[in-house]
This record gives sequence, structure tokens and C-alpha cells, in this order.
Amino acid sequence: MISLKSWGVPFLALLAIIAFFQFVSPNIPESDSFYYMGLGALYSEQGIFNVDFPWIFHSTIHTFSSSLWWGFGVVMLPFSLLPDQLLAIKIAGLIFGSLALYAYYYVSRREDLVMPLFWPFLLFFSAPNILSRFLMVRPQIISLPLSFLLFSGLLNNQSWLVFLASFGIAWFHLNFAWVPIMLLVIVMTAKLFFEKSFNWKPAMAVLSGVLLGWVARPQFWNAANLFYIQIFQQIFEKQGGLPLLFGKENLPLPASILFGNFLIILILWLAVIGVAAWMSSRSSRFQLGAKEKITLWTSIAISSIFFLLSIVVARRAYDFWVAFGVLAIAMAYSIIVRNSTHLRLQSLANNLMIGLWAALVFLALFSGIKIIDALKQSYAPNELQEVSLWLKSNSKPGEIVFNLHWADFSPLFFWNRNNYYVGGLDPIFQYSYDPSLYWKFHYLSTDQVTKKTCGAIECTSDQLVDTYGVLKNDFNAKYVVLTKKENPAVFQYLSSDSHYVKSFETEKEAVFFIK
Repeated sequence: MISLKSWGVPFLALLAIIAFFQFVSPNIPESDSFYYMGLGALYSEQGIFNVDFPWIFHSTIHTFSSSLWWGFGVVMLPFSLLPDQLLAIKIAGLIFGSLALYAYYYVSRREDLVMPLFWPFLLFFSAPNILSRFLMVRPQIISLPLSFLLFSGLLNNQSWLVFLASFGIAWFHLNFAWVPIMLLVIVMTAKLFFEKSFNWKPAMAVLSGVLLGWVARPQFWNAANLFYIQIFQQIFEKQGGLPLLFGKENLPLPASILFGNFLIILILWLAVIGVAAWMSSRSSRFQLGAKEKITLWTSIAISSIFFLLSIVVARRAYDFWVAFGVLAIAMAYSIIVRNSTHLRLQSLANNLMIGLWAALVFLALFSGIKIIDALKQSYAPNELQEVSLWLKSNSKPGEIVFNLHWADFSPLFFWNRNNYYVGGLDPIFQYSYDPSLYWKFHYLSTDQVTKKTCGAIECTSDQLVDTYGVLKNDFNAKYVVLTKKENPAVFQYLSSDSHYVKSFETEKEAVFFIK
């Protein structure tokens, strides 16, 4: 029988904390939320099996469709039916965020961790960056908690849970379809080492779940192509030094943010690695079962891999680092508490509890204050609304808009699916479509050029081409939309050149018609 105190009250507590931060500001934490709500609305309009996507016209997304994000788009469809889609973004964020933390609580109870409700709160407040992740409406808010459940299923040899979690990760967030395989390898290796056993059923459950999660979508081969471009080609190009306009989450986590925002959780995590080594060296004194050893060392191994990915490859991995790092902290603390009586470690256990609670209180204040301040500077609910609606009312369906910043695509698409746009979601999709077109866009986007642009990474004077011809003939664009503060030079050029007509202007943005 389900206990209200054990399961209902914790859910309400987690729901309340997510609701507070979700509604403390009307602003949207990050721009991709606009895209995913727009994608849900698009599927409601044209049907979930039509994944053709010409809205990012000069991009491999146009070539290969929206199939990569299909699962999450389908989940967003019901929210898009609400009359207020901005409120729907908040409601979706509330539901996804609270369920993600509740999954962490569920795993904490399932693995018999001491103070099971403490750990979801420590995870949530561990760093401002992590707190913000739990407010975002994007596939990772589902793939992350499914990874917790998958980990628990692997530990307990529950093939049905392993299959469902693996399927869900691949279906909702194909970019992270490699995570179930990595978790499988680490947990199975630990079981071989500590238990001298191998159960093939969880392995088959992972592989079949990932495979089915991939193919259970329209145009699944196209999704695989986009997966390769966004994961592997992007890594190769980035490591090769190609200066694309990468989003921050695709860049390594800098030391300033690591030590500025993650210092407390970093210290706790490093301390646990030391404690785990200390307990292993005194294994005869600690009453550790094979399950406890496997849980502790696999959570350390998984968090270590994601930590390295965060600081070397892309910071988007840091929520997995912290999530599995907190599991390692929770497991180590639970082991100490369970062994405190016979090892006379009661005072140590008490001091650790006081230290953990002090850390949580500090982090709640630190992360909470920083996020409330950050939300004030984040995306306004009416981001690009005026220019989008003007374009929707004054342009022909299918006319191409040259958006100078790829990140502007998401709110533009949310407000106006009447037009197509030059780029969006990730610059690697523009670059892989046509490198020359990408560089012509790149130099205008960065406000480095005006009358002339260039289709090469390093330009010489004889490679410069007329910007008007590029916009009109190469991109087939009818309009240019820009933010004046971000592109003052291009704004001045468009305003003074007779080839363009300033058709609409707000305090921040402007729309130019290309004659």
C-alpha cells in the first residue's frame, strides 16, 4: 500500500519548490522552450507523422526533417493545445521538473539511501546551473531522470525497467541514446568484479530498448543522420578548432564557472571519492555488501566520466555529472551511518549530517538568489513577438527571413510559422548543409562585415562578395530581422542602403525588406 507520508508528501514538496522558481518570474529560462512548444503546435496542426521541416531552410534539418526531436515534440503536443501557450511552457516545466526530482527521490528510496528526500533537494540546489536545468522545457529534463531509473534497474536486474528507461531515453532524446549503453557497460563490469556474475537479460533490454526508441519514429534514418551531425561531426569540428558560433552548452565548462558555481558540490564529490577509497582500504571493518560496493563505485565512475565530458567536450553533460555525483555522496553517507554504531563513528555521522544540511542551506540561498536574478535577464515571454507577428501578417507563406542569429529561430518559430528562416537550433546544421553559405552568414551575424561578406573561413579581398546579392540570390531571402544592439553595424548598413526598406521597427528589433 502506498503511504501518503512516504510518497505523497515528498512529491508535493518537490512540486512546490519547482513551482516557486517556475513562476517567480514570467520569463522563460532558455530559448529552446519556444521551439519545443512550437514543435508540439506544429504536430497538432499537420499531424505527428509529417516531420518535414523547411522552417530552417538552409540547414540539414530541412534536408533530414525534425525526426531527431520527434518524441519530445509529441509529448509537447497536448501542452500546445492550451489556449495560452506561454503559460503552457510554464506548466510543462512544472510537470517535467517535479517528476524529474521525484524520480530521483524514488531511486533514493529504492536503493535504501539514508534521508531519501534530502538528495533531490541537494541535487536541485547543487549549483545555479543545475537549478536552471530543472526549469527548462527540453528533452534533457526527461532523459536525465530516465537515466536514474535505468541505473536503478541495472543495479537490481529489473529488465522491464531497464528496457522502458532505455527506450524512453532514445525516443525522447536520441542525442543521449549512448547513455544507456555506457551505464550498462559500467554496471555490468562492476557486477563482474564484485559479484562474479553476468546477467544477459539487462544487456538485451538496453540494446533492444535503444534500438526500438530509435526506429519508433518517422524517418528514423534521417534522425540518425542528424544525430551524427550534432554529436560526432560537431565534436570533430570543435576539436579541430573550427570557430563556429557554438552555443555555450556545447563548449567545455570553464574554470570560472566550475569554481564559481559548482565549488561546494565539487568539494563534496571529490571528498566522497577519497572516502570511498578509504572505506575500500578498510573493507574488513566496514560491513559492505556487494550491492553497496557496486552502487558506490559505479556512481563514482559514471559521474567521473560526465565530469570529464563537461570540462573537455561540452558543459551540457554537467547535470549528469552532478546527478550521479550526488548519488555517490548519498551512498557513501548511508554506508557511514549504517556502520556508525559498531565502528564507533556516531560522532562522525552526526557531524557529516550537520555539514550536509549546512551545505544544502547555503546552496539553496546561493543558487536560489542567483537564479532569481538570472531569470530577470532571461527570455521575456514576448521575445521577438512583435516582429514575428508583423512578418506573419505582412509576408507571403514560405518567404525566407534572414535571421542574423541562429538562437533567434526558436521564438521566431514559436510566434510565426508562416515564414521560413535561414538557421536555428545549432550552427553545425547550417555548416554541414553548406560551409560557404554558413560563413557568409557567420560574418554578418558577428557584425564583422556589412556591404561585403565572405564564404570562407579565412577571407582575402578577392573572396569578398556583395551582401545584397548573397541575401537575395544565395539565401533567397525576402526579409532580414535583427536585434539592433547586437548588430549595430549591419543595422546601419541596411538602414542606409537603397536595396533595403525598413519595414518595421521596435525599440529592440528591426525588419528590413530586400528589394
